Amino acid sequence: MLLLGSWFAVGPSSVAAHAHVVSSSPASNEVLAESPTSIFIQFDESIEPAFFSLNVLSPTGERVDQNNAAIDPQHPDRLVAGLNPRLANGAYTIKWKVVSSDGHPVKGTILFQVGPTDANAGPQSSSGEGDDAPGGPSGDLLVIRWLWYAGMVMYSGTILFHLVLLPRRARVSGQLLTPRSKSVLLLGLAFTAAGIIISLPQQAVSIAGSSWTRVWNWNLLRTTLEQTSFGTVWFIQLLLLLLLAGTTLLLTHSSQARRPLHGLGSLVVAGAAFLFSQGLFLSKAFIGHAAAAEGKTLAIAADYLHLSSSSLWLGGLMAIAFLLPDAVKRHIPGDLSSDVSLQAAAEIGTDGDSPPDTRTTLYWETVNRFSAMAAGCVAVLLLSGSYGALLHIPSLYALFHTGYGLALVAKIVLFLVMLGLALSGFIRGRRRRRPLGRAVWTELALGLVVLALAALLANLPPASTGGAAKSDQAQGQLETTVQGYRIALNVTPNRIGKNQFAIDVKDPSGTPLEDIEQVTLRLTSNEMDMGVIEVVMPGGSQESGESLITMGGSWNINVHILLKTLDTIDHDFTLQVESPS
Repeated sequence: MLLLGSWFAVGPSSVAAHAHVVSSSPASNEVLAESPTSIFIQFDESIEPAFFSLNVLSPTGERVDQNNAAIDPQHPDRLVAGLNPRLANGAYTIKWKVVSSDGHPVKGTILFQVGPTDANAGPQSSSGEGDDAPGGPSGDLLVIRWLWYAGMVMYSGTILFHLVLLPRRARVSGQLLTPRSKSVLLLGLAFTAAGIIISLPQQAVSIAGSSWTRVWNWNLLRTTLEQTSFGTVWFIQLLLLLLLAGTTLLLTHSSQARRPLHGLGSLVVAGAAFLFSQGLFLSKAFIGHAAAAEGKTLAIAADYLHLSSSSLWLGGLMAIAFLLPDAVKRHIPGDLSSDVSLQAAAEIGTDGDSPPDTRTTLYWETVNRFSAMAAGCVAVLLLSGSYGALLHIPSLYALFHTGYGLALVAKIVLFLVMLGLALSGFIRGRRRRRPLGRAVWTELALGLVVLALAALLANLPPASTGGAAKSDQAQGQLETTVQGYRIALNVTPNRIGKNQFAIDVKDPSGTPLEDIEQVTLRLTSNEMDMGVIEVVMPGGSQESGESLITMGGSWNINVHILLKTLDTIDHDFTLQVESPS
């Protein structure tokens, strides 16, 4: 948290989560003397050659583009389209949607005007490119990604437990895996396979804006596979999954084979399985936020290390909680009968006269090995997680006032609680007095919640939050009282075309509010999907801005006021915009 705070004090003021518009023709809010014949939108990165759209709408909502939107062959980061000839004077809306290189759909609106509309000619000064922040990820996406994470935790944790954490002398009859470990390994493989296989139709649902009932269309699935970076990575994941399944089959069925795997052979197969699982983690980093970062190589490496280290830590926790007691119970010491319980064994050798029990020694030796490995994983998590947060969180305000930021804060809090429990386990491991018991299960449960938050963060870009009660008014002068503050919004001339937005905020005593950092207006049509018009007003003695309104009728205006104290005031107005006579 200290590192994040220091970065926000001196770091950049904005960070892009997905592809965003860097320029366009016509430009945002540009007023043209003559009708253009074509348009283009330039993005900051290459966009996927499928599932894009571009519609140009007249003030009446009629399409005036030639329905020929395409990716420029010479510029894979540019979307182009032709327009109908001789557009009538008026305000127009460009609605666009693309899939960015990290596999996430992004959409937005750009406004322009042809010729003067009444007295509303002249260049515009506000709004920007109008990127429309996507909503939160759907529940099915979170479940699928959580299955993938949970499966990899179980699988990699089991392999790690028997390869590194558990001493070699603990193996039963020379076999690498115990029956319980085989069950966990197969369950982890099943969860991972489900997460990978179902992710293909889910991705098609997401980027094509379709539904699960319509997604079972071979052309749609084939387009997703052949024309998106997700499809390429999905093929690689499927190949790695098949290799993982093959090595798992060798490991789990070797005891029934005529020539079972022993010693070096089992270690080689388990090592191959571990490498294939790491390959899956690496592939995941190529279709996440890191794939769209400016320093892609470093971002992908950090994302992979974060995924891998968190999986090894949680997988090791699972092994200590669930696999270690069974392995210790199956271990037959030379001087004790096999039915001595772990608790009884732990009590043997605690005084100075009794020799330590071999099961107790085995238990704490494994725990201490895990503690050393977990310390390394935590160090990697701190470094890679901090880098990822600095990459995707633009400001301290965004950390506490966006869905992405709040999810990250929740993840950090749970991480700190897990560290506290880990410290308790480390101290117990040094003292060797009582088995870890409930604490390690609690730590593991918190880890599973962290996995859910990780699934959320992977698909939730930073976005403004806010919402409030409605206040319906039909004139260009809108007033209300929120949290004791009087808000007056004036829209002039409240007609299609260029409009001036001025807002006045007074505190409960009637004094003009002076500690306003920024005011953001987001306009959406209540009658037709015309995209989002955004007007940003910097704080000061007078809050005002300009933008085009592209059609008449009912519009919703969300007012988001950010104070210098980082408190916010939010309200929604309904504005009735007049059409030209």
